Formats: sequence, C-alpha cells, structure tokens
Amino acid sequence: MSKQGKRLLWIVLGFVLWMGLESAMAADWGAVLPPPGGDFQPAATPFRETLCLGVKFSQGEPLASLSNLSELGVRWVRDNVGWSIMEPTAGQFLSHFPNDFQQRLDYYKAHGIGVVFMLAYGNQKAYPNTPENPTHSVNASGFSRYAAQVAGLMKASGVPFVLEIWNEPHNDAILQKFGGHWQGKAPSPWVDQYIKITQESVRAVKAIDPAIKLLTDDDMWIVHYWFLEAGLPKEIAGFAVHPYNAPANPEYTAVAYDTDWTRPFNVVDQDRSFRSAVRRLRDQGKAKLGYTPEIWITEWGWPLEGAKGSIPESTLVAYLPRTYILAAAAGIKATCWFSSYDAVDGLMGLTRNNGQHRQTYFAYQTMARQLGDMILLSQLAGADHPASGIQGFVFTGARGRKLVVWSVEGAAPYLSVPANEKTIEAVDVLGKPVALDTSVQGRRRIKLGAAPVYISGTWLDAPLDIGVNY
Repeated sequence: MSKQGKRLLWIVLGFVLWMGLESAMAADWGAVLPPPGGDFQPAATPFRETLCLGVKFSQGEPLASLSNLSELGVRWVRDNVGWSIMEPTAGQFLSHFPNDFQQRLDYYKAHGIGVVFMLAYGNQKAYPNTPENPTHSVNASGFSRYAAQVAGLMKASGVPFVLEIWNEPHNDAILQKFGGHWQGKAPSPWVDQYIKITQESVRAVKAIDPAIKLLTDDDMWIVHYWFLEAGLPKEIAGFAVHPYNAPANPEYTAVAYDTDWTRPFNVVDQDRSFRSAVRRLRDQGKAKLGYTPEIWITEWGWPLEGAKGSIPESTLVAYLPRTYILAAAAGIKATCWFSSYDAVDGLMGLTRNNGQHRQTYFAYQTMARQLGDMILLSQLAGADHPASGIQGFVFTGARGRKLVVWSVEGAAPYLSVPANEKTIEAVDVLGKPVALDTSVQGRRRIKLGAAPVYISGTWLDAPLDIGVNY
C-alpha cells in the first residue's frame, strides 16, 4: 500500500473509532443501560468472576503455590480428584477427599475461590477391562456414582463449584474403546457412550441437589454440536470448551466457516472470529435445549519456546488479557487459563517447574488488579471487525471508568487524548506506566500495539475527541 493509501486508511479508521467512542461516551453512564445484544453479552458482574486458572497440584505443582492464587486475583480454579482415586475398589468410595485435595479445598474456601471440578477419567483399577467386557473402565453407571460422591462432598465443603463431565473425551479412552468419527459425526458409538455417561451422571447428581451445575466437555467446537444432536439431557447447565488455536491470536478460531469436517454445521462466521463461534454454539444449544446454556472455557493457552504452535513469551503476554476480555465480552461464564504451572504438559504454565514466574504471571496479575472489581460496560471499537484492527472496551467501577485498547495485528497507531485532560493514567500489560507523547499537531497521544493498554481518567466521563493515527 502506498504512503498516501496508508494515511487515508488510518484517517478512515480514526473517524470510525472516534464516532463509536463519542456516541458511546455521550450516554448517561449513571442510568441503567439496556441489556447488551448480539455478540456482546457480558455479565453484569465484576470481571473477576470470569478469572479461572487451571491448577496442576495433582501433577506436581507444590502446595506452596496456593498463595499465588490470591496474588493473581483468581476467582475459580479447575482442579480434580480422579475416579480411580475416589473409588479404588468397585463400590467402595472414599468417604472424604484425599488430604492434599482437602488442603487445597480449605484454601479455596478461605479465599473465596470456586472450583470447576473435572470428573475424569476411566477407572481401570476398580473396573478392569476384560475380553468379555473391554469397555468396563468407562462404564456409565460407575462414573455416575463417582460424580454423585464428588457432588456430595463438594456440597458439604461449602466451596462454590460446578462439575465438568470428563475432559476432552474425543482425545481419550471413550473414543478409543467405542470408536466412531473423531469429531463426533454420527454414527459415532463413542458419542453415544458419552451421552449415556452424561445422562446417568446428571440423574445421580441432581438427586443430591437439583441446583448443582454440570457441564459437558470437549475441546472442539464441532463436537458439542454432535453431542446436542445425540440427545444431551436438558438438565445440563452448559458446555465447557477448549478453543485452542495456536499459534493464531485469540480473536481468531482454529476452524473456518467452510471447514470440511465440521459439515453440515458452520461453527464460525466467515471472519473466523472467536465471538462468532461462541454465539453460534450458544444459539445451537438454545435451539436444542430450550434455554440459553452457559459456556465455560476450562482450558485455553499457547505453548512457548519451541513446542508445536509455540509463540514468543512477549506475544503471549499480549494474548492473555485479550483472551479474558474477549471471552467476557462474548458472555463466557469463566475462562480457565492453561495453566498455573508447567508440570507434565510442556511450557504453558504461568510458573516454571523451578518456581520462576513467567511474564504471563504478571500479565494475569496486572489484568486482575486493573479490571477485577470493574464491570465490562461496552465495546467501543471492533464490534464490526472482531478478528482484526483496533479493539477497545470500556469497564466501569467505583473509581470511574477504564478503557482497554489494543491492535490485533500489532500495528502501532496512536490514541489521541484531550489536550486539557490532566488526570490521564495509562499502564501497560505488566502494570508499568505508559508515557504520553505529543504529535506534530500538538496533541497528546498513547501508542498502541498488540498488548492491551489500560487507560483511566476523568476524560472517560464525557464525550471523547479521539483519533487513531500513525
């Protein structure tokens, strides 16, 4: 593109963003706003309620790391005690959780942290497979009793929780033992077995307390469509998804509108935007179940340092807060970053196996401190181009409003701010102050990039004269 063409492009972009910001900020923010519509579906609760972290205490993470959860501002953790531990002998369940999990549970309760309890996996110890019964270790009735035992103990603990039925079943023993199409396309006996496990688990758990929430799980968007076709019970609360898409950015999905193995469904819009995948799955669930299902992201992350699909840590530092903000804007109930600690799953932890915190740890902490007590109010840029360009969101709280803005492609435009504003504060993704400079026209401005910038000030209480340019 020519220099003149680039200048024209950014003039247009600046005008569009200015119009959106001016219109939005001219509203009476003290009034009760109408509920958001379309793809923008944030909850009217503090952003902190969406902050979940997949912990690795059952895979070697030391209990001393529990204090990290409070330091990070975590509201939910994804944790578990496996079926074979809870039921070492057929029909003989532990009457209480193992001591190490109970220690964690005590900490969670004391610090206001809820649990996404992953019910997994098969139980070869209590239900060994035999030539006569080669699928015994994944039998539905046994699994449902395990689900009920966990539900009863978790309810007694007083810790908020939801139950997640299995973990990525298409990647595990259910598919291996029952067979079928990996993406769940009918006929797939493994999907039928998963539905049976879900149905029996729902009945067993709801008999203890009808209010307990259960989520189905798989990492592929399309699998949830086939679960719905196969007859998910209407008593489930919703779906747990793992929208891995490395090395792509969080605004983007791993599948396309016309991906052949998702047919006959189109699981995303033609722009391949993450928010369209959420909307389409939510709508499909509502059509099949008769109510709007919750969607939880119980795993999402990117590998580092040479692994397949890996990205530089400097890039991941930018992706982490973008992931959480995009998910909250789409109405995701909570997002569990994968993960707290490297453990056995490669270089994906906020903390290395030697205890050293990565920069992503501090990006998570900064995000929680900047936005945790605030409510996501509006999207001021990017609503009509959710997978590209400038994205901007406004949060509101007791101390005023905050604008969070970034460039999907990592381009470096500038956000112009009022010349007479004296209270502007801007910090970067790691909590460091962002300096304002002055353009040749004499306007103060903030340089944008792939990493979000958190901007606050009294200027957000009035219509903005704002532009984006190079």
